[in-house]
Order: sequence, then C-alpha cells, then structure tokens
Amino acid sequence: MTTPMTTDALNRGARGAGATILGQVATMGIQFLGTIILSRLLAPEDFGLVAMVTVFVGVGELLRDFGMPTAALQSRELSNQQASNVFWITGAMSLAVAVILTLCTPLLVALYDEPRLSSIVPVMASVLLLNGLQAQYQVRLARSMRYVALAGNSVVARSAGLAIGIFGALVGWGYWAIVAQLVSQAFILLVGSGILTRWLPTRPRRGSDSLRLIRAGAHFGGAQVLTFAADNVDTLMIGAVWGPQALGQYNRAFQLFMLPITAIFSPLTNVVVPTINRAVAEGRNPSGVLIKIQTAVCGLSIWLLLITAATAPWLIPLLLGDQWTLTIPLIQILSLGGAFRALSQTNYWAYIVHQQSRQLFLSNTVTKPLQVILIVGAAFISVEAVAWAYVLGRAITWPINLIWLWRTAGQNPIRFGLNGVRLLFAACAGFVVTTFALNGLAIGYPAISVVVGAVIATVVYFGAILLTPSGYSELRTSAVILKAAIRRG
Repeated sequence: MTTPMTTDALNRGARGAGATILGQVATMGIQFLGTIILSRLLAPEDFGLVAMVTVFVGVGELLRDFGMPTAALQSRELSNQQASNVFWITGAMSLAVAVILTLCTPLLVALYDEPRLSSIVPVMASVLLLNGLQAQYQVRLARSMRYVALAGNSVVARSAGLAIGIFGALVGWGYWAIVAQLVSQAFILLVGSGILTRWLPTRPRRGSDSLRLIRAGAHFGGAQVLTFAADNVDTLMIGAVWGPQALGQYNRAFQLFMLPITAIFSPLTNVVVPTINRAVAEGRNPSGVLIKIQTAVCGLSIWLLLITAATAPWLIPLLLGDQWTLTIPLIQILSLGGAFRALSQTNYWAYIVHQQSRQLFLSNTVTKPLQVILIVGAAFISVEAVAWAYVLGRAITWPINLIWLWRTAGQNPIRFGLNGVRLLFAACAGFVVTTFALNGLAIGYPAISVVVGAVIATVVYFGAILLTPSGYSELRTSAVILKAAIRRG
C-alpha cells in the first residue's frame, strides 16, 4: 500500500519542492540583501519613480502572455507544436505591448506630472519583450520537472542583476541603477533559459489543438489582469495623489511584506501543478494534496510575515536606516494582508489543478473590483488607509473563493477555511504577545530585540497551532513534507 509521500508523483514533487525551496532561500536572501543595500544607497524618491513605471510594466506582463504559459503548464499533455505556437503568440504579444507602453510615455508623464519618466518608460518596456520570450522556456523546464535548473537560473539572474544595480548606485546612477538591475536580470534569465532547454520553436501551424490552450489562457489571463489591478491600484493612486516620496515608502513596505510571499509561492506554482497532475493520474484526490500544501507552505509564509511585522520597529531602522521609519506601520498592516494573500494562493492552485480557468476568471470579476473600489476611496484619506483597504479586500476575497470552489469543483470549504483560520489565529496571538513582550523588556540593542522577538513569535505561533484541534497532526504532516522536500532537494 502506498503512502502519500511514496508515490512517484509526490516523490518527484518533493524533490522539486526541495530544489525550489533551496533556490528560493538563496533568491530571497539575494533580494533581501539587495533591498538593504540599495535602500541605503538610494533615496525613497528613486524607488518611487521606478514604482510609477513598474505598475504599468506589470499590466504589460499580464497582457503580453494573457495566461498562455499558465495554460501550457496546467495542460495534461502538450505537444512540441503546441509549445511552439504558444511561444510565437507570446512573443508577438510581448512585442506589441512593449511598443504600446513606449507610445504611452507622454500619458504617464502627464498622469504623474513627472518629466523624468519620459526616459525611464521606453527602457523598462524592454523587460516586457525579454520576459515574454523566456516564458515558454520556463514552462518547458517545469513540465519536465527540471526544478534544479529553474532555481539555479533564477538565482544566477537575480545575483547578476543585483550586482549591476549596486554598481550603478555606487557610481551615482540614482534611479537608473534600479532600472539597470531589472533589465539585466530579465536578459540573463532569458539567455539562461534558452541554454538550459536547448529548444528552438518550430514555425507556427494550425490544426494542433492550440485553440484549447488559447481559450484557457484567455481565462487565466483575464483573471490575472483583474488580480493585478486589485494588487497594484494602490501604487497608482498613491503615486498620483501623494507623490514619489510617499510612494517610495509604501513601495518598500509592500516589497518587504511581499518578499516571503513571492519568494515561496511564485516558483512553487511550477512544482505544485505538475505534481498534482501526476498525482491525479495515479488516482489521488487533488484536494487531499492541496490541504497538506496549504498547511506546510501557507504556514511557513505566515510565520515569516509574523516575524517581520512583530519585529518591524527594530528591524527596519536596523536594516534600512532611520529614513525608512515611516514604513513600519505600513509593513505591520500589510503583513496581515499578506497572510490572506498566502491563503488565497491555495485557491488559485485549486482552480488550476481542477481545470476551472473560466470559474477563476468569473470569481475575480466579483472580488477584484471590490478591492479596487476600497483602495481608490482610501487613497484620498491617507497612505495607511490604503494599506488597510488592501487588507480588507484580500480578507473578502479568500472566503468567497472557498465557496466558489465548493460550488464549481466540489472542494470542501470548511476544511480549507478552518485550516486557514487556525494559522491566522496563531499569527495574531504571536504578534500581540511579541509586541507586549518587546515593549516591556525595552532592550536597548535593536539586533537583540529582533532575535528575541523572532524567538517569542515562533514559540507562540507554533504553540497556538498545537493548542487547536488536530493542530499536532497538522504540524507533524507539514514537518514531514518540508523535511522530505529539503532532503530530496
């Protein structure tokens, strides 16, 4: 009799998760180091200027592939001709979107009343083309479960990009150092992906059942556009209403709370989806695998967010300097939104593995406009109000999608909901206890305060989980999965 961790699919998935986790630990370390160094070398206004453009580059990223890589990844079978057709469609869309963004430069300058954007936007548009060309190469590596290659290529690209960004900051490039970092990172990732796959697309042809992928891609793409709008309208509104200085502070806070989320979840999609597809082929229930992933991966993410939020008053001045103290309350607020963001990722994976791309799009047409309305209204109050609006929007989205998946895919909403509430309750308890303890102890050394706070938050977080019904078994299962992933990696 096979056990959950001895089937071929889950063994390979654990191996891939291990490689991905180790690679992302390295990537997260690089990104965190870069945040510290560049924040000390550059002014908040420099980050604000680039953030004004990256929100539109992000829209372009969604439009240039419109869900095609996700459709190719979730497809149970993908021929070489289908992969080639996806490559050419994505490449053409990437070029078109890059050109459109460049032509819209005067509109962005007028929107923000910022003439410096006239030179930044055309250069940043090249990132769209570079990322579009490498997307299908990433899919090929993921579908063949070459997770070590995926992780290694990402680490190399980020390291090289950061080195270029730091060099630019040291020699006085200002905000151009950030631009150089992003462009060089995208270029190196493309070159590395091409070398690793050794694949050249054939010319596009009809009659290869590519229409099915295009239809699924359109649903995924539409859902991603709505998600991006809900998650980035805050950047747009703060930049337009409050200017680059306030946006720079908010952007750093957003990036710091998003660091553990993006570092863990973004690459794991390339592991989770193929793994569950193969597990389904072996006769396993996808919901049973997903609930284990929710506990292990979401629990880890929420723990990292808890430590960041609880130690922020000492961590931020220690790492970034006193010029970034305004980000402290923003990080603490947004970390709560990050917890709901982490739990929602399991819903996103569920839509993919259940092949419910249309339902994902329909659910986003309901939830994401609500989040946008909340944030737009809050932008005229204060920057902190925007952060709270983001949290509220995410908090609304999570349970709605649980119910939606129950109605469309038969997934048990109570099981996933209670498991998520357990993690949220433990994190809130950890934050309250750690805050009171650190304020009461009044340790005079920030570094020691951060270490002590991290220890207290960890003990309370996992202790609170153990006190909940079936908490011990859930932690034990998560520990087994993470241990197997790291060992096999």
